[in-house]
Amino acid sequence: MKNLSCPILPCLTGALAIASVTPTTLAVGSAMAGSATLNMVLVLDGLRPDSITPEETPNLWRLRQEGVNFINGHSVFPTVTRANATAIGTGTYPDRNGMFGNQIYVRAVDPNRSFGNDEHENLLRLDAATGGGMVLAKSLGEFLAERGKTLAVVSSGSTGSALLANPRAPKGVGILVNGYWEPGKRLAFPDAVNDAILHRFPVPPPKGGAIDHYIESVTWTQRLLRDYVLPELKADVIINWMTEPDHIQHGLGAGSPQARETIRNDDREVGLLIDRLRELGLADKTNIFVVSDHGFGQGVFGVDLTGELIKAGLKAGPNSDDVVLASSGQAVALHVRDRNPEQIGNVVRFLQKQTWASVLFTAGRSGSGGVPVEGREPGTFSLELVHMAHAERGPDIVLTFPWSSARNTHGVQGTDYGIARATGPSAARGGNHGSMSPWVVRNTFLAWGTDFKRATTVRNPASNVDLAPTLLALMNLDRDIDLTRFDGRVLSEAFADGPDEEKVAVAVRTHFVETPDGTYRAALQVTELDYQLYIDKSWRVR
Repeated sequence: MKNLSCPILPCLTGALAIASVTPTTLAVGSAMAGSATLNMVLVLDGLRPDSITPEETPNLWRLRQEGVNFINGHSVFPTVTRANATAIGTGTYPDRNGMFGNQIYVRAVDPNRSFGNDEHENLLRLDAATGGGMVLAKSLGEFLAERGKTLAVVSSGSTGSALLANPRAPKGVGILVNGYWEPGKRLAFPDAVNDAILHRFPVPPPKGGAIDHYIESVTWTQRLLRDYVLPELKADVIINWMTEPDHIQHGLGAGSPQARETIRNDDREVGLLIDRLRELGLADKTNIFVVSDHGFGQGVFGVDLTGELIKAGLKAGPNSDDVVLASSGQAVALHVRDRNPEQIGNVVRFLQKQTWASVLFTAGRSGSGGVPVEGREPGTFSLELVHMAHAERGPDIVLTFPWSSARNTHGVQGTDYGIARATGPSAARGGNHGSMSPWVVRNTFLAWGTDFKRATTVRNPASNVDLAPTLLALMNLDRDIDLTRFDGRVLSEAFADGPDEEKVAVAVRTHFVETPDGTYRAALQVTELDYQLYIDKSWRVR
């Protein structure tokens, strides 16, 4: 990265409040923006914020030091890739966009099993089975297209995560580039972009196997971004998804030498991207967010939840539809046939007795007014509180697993239990995500560019769901779009002429639930700011 040393830029109830102040309302679109002609979101899959260091990631470090460092960034729960890709692509939570994790259950697709959404074929089948209901919320790409502007998603991630960031691309909305859609035939939408890539660029490298393959897939995609998308397609917003260090951390753990190697490669690619922006005369006309979809924790214990339910007589068989599981690694959504309240209660009471179960969520108690804190089942929080309630597609129970702040063998904090083929201690070296552990919830989140403050630390919470409305505000599109229609808020305290970042009040609250006999108790911490409620962490007390 050349010359980077010289800056380029001239309302809840039943809570125990541990910091109870009235949140300041940040007026949507109150800060002027619009100097930039290009807005970018760089998503580094699975990058923990503590992975950014001056020694190993000098480019990312410099961007964070020169720009706005959100030290309280949040992944959307479940803290997994596809839930967050959809949140970034729509500015909404799962209860509105319908993407409840890395696996989802839709009876119209398969009444007996959930399915993974990492492959675009599964998502297109969902779209067909639901009459266009793959994603239930209007996307950022659609908002932009209606106003004559273009979203381009350029991704080395799974075809599913790429599609969820711009779900209407196959139907003519914006641009979508992913080298693994149908190698040799389909690498992009629309057809003209696909044809240009096929004729002008080498075939993408294979994924999987050696670490070099994972690095090469990122490098191939980034070259295409620099040499074609940026200079020729002239998109107004670009979401650029780098798929590492996620895969390597799953296999070998956060902080492993191999994971650090992929992060160093990401950093090199970020430096080359900034160089290219400068060459194109865009460096002082661009805003860049750098985020990750989630953090990472070390797996230390596995739970065969299907097997445990079968042994307890609560599920008839692995593929029975009485209780269908949809896994997000460290969190599991359980769907009970016909939403049978007796069966839901039986499953909840069983789980509360297991040492490998942590915090549970069920449909909220009626008549509580506003967003209920407690679920209908004693000792559970409400699904509504964590944006997981939906009449058709939502689960009946959400289970999270225990976590701790212990360090893994590489000295990185955060260990977790998670779904597995057998119940017991894990001997695997790898990690996972999905939980409400702060080490997984807390994500990388920084902003750098012409419309942002410089050398500023923001302590207020920010979330991936905030990106879409913030991007629209940066483009001054809040003049004809009501940005309060999004679940996320505009991060105007990061804008160059936005409110003082230290004069934004928040309310941090810890809620507790317990069973009538007192044998089970759980806690959930949330932070309220404006109309947004951020999920900080949850844990089992006893």
